[in-house]
Amino acid sequence: MFSLIDRYLFRAFFSTMWTVLIGLVGIFTIADFVEKIDNFVDAGAGLNLMLVYYGYSLPYFIDMALPMSMLLATVFSLGTLNKNYEIAAMRASGISMLRIARPLLILGLFFTLFQFIFQNLVVMPFNHQQKEITRNILKPKKSPRKMKEVVRQDVNGNIMVIKSYDVPNNKGKDVSILAYQDSGITERWDYASLEWIDSLQAWDKSEGLNRRFDATGKLLFSEMNLSDELPITLTPADIVKEQIRPNEMNVFQLVDFIEKKKLLGLNPHRWVVDFHFKLAFVMTGFIVIFLGISFALQGTRENLAVGVGKSVIALFVYYILLIGGQKIGYNSSIHPAFAVWFGDVVLFIAGGWLFFQTAKK
Repeated sequence: MFSLIDRYLFRAFFSTMWTVLIGLVGIFTIADFVEKIDNFVDAGAGLNLMLVYYGYSLPYFIDMALPMSMLLATVFSLGTLNKNYEIAAMRASGISMLRIARPLLILGLFFTLFQFIFQNLVVMPFNHQQKEITRNILKPKKSPRKMKEVVRQDVNGNIMVIKSYDVPNNKGKDVSILAYQDSGITERWDYASLEWIDSLQAWDKSEGLNRRFDATGKLLFSEMNLSDELPITLTPADIVKEQIRPNEMNVFQLVDFIEKKKLLGLNPHRWVVDFHFKLAFVMTGFIVIFLGISFALQGTRENLAVGVGKSVIALFVYYILLIGGQKIGYNSSIHPAFAVWFGDVVLFIAGGWLFFQTAKK
């Protein structure tokens, strides 16, 4: 399936990539430990806790180090071939630039798929556990006195939305409870306020509005009531309990979170931006390999540093465009997809142009 040239490039690529990857992960770990050593000491953390913490951190460090590792592996593997005139020999024998680069482009597609799976099934769950250790042990924070736009789902499936919740007094304002089926709201209860009564272990509610809807969303029934039992079993402990945060969700959880936000009439714009950011970041591997091929072959045979320098600069430009696009997406009316994917499109076009310019030489 793969020719001798392909296997040769694979071997050269992976031998460099593993070395750089291990080195970068080690640097990230040491830097993080130096930054957090005071927190470990203040929390009285033992060796076991530190090992657990960095065990949960490892997938994130690997995910962050992969693009740079792939970039340098591409530049060094092709650059070494170019330095030894092996690329010139291949071109002289009629092998096209696209054919030479094919195994690396295949690796770029493979790592794009790998990073998508790795980020969503490993990195995000592990990162959530690492954040839990940070929040609960290393940097414990006091419970907030006020919570806004609180969304909680009850065991019966109903969703409670609280615009403002006073934690010390266990009192919520502008409370809505929604029952839905097949992504449509079937019944809704709205209350101006809810207050938890400890002696009764129950919510004291203001007069509420109860509405029912058909499958098309048409209003079937509406009445003001005070006597009906509250259609929720949640307690104050359930409301203040830490939930998985949207920035710690994988793309599948985030899509579900966004749909629920829309269903509840809340603005999910910020989380739509994050959704596109997660997808755009996955493409980093393919883009850096695409750029690295051209930079490796454009440098002089005597000095690979030129290709390495250009590649590193291009990677930082890409990160600036990607993260900048995320910030612009948060704070403007520009469509999230355009804001976030702009960097990927620009670098992909630049990579394509450089590749074909190199192929002509």
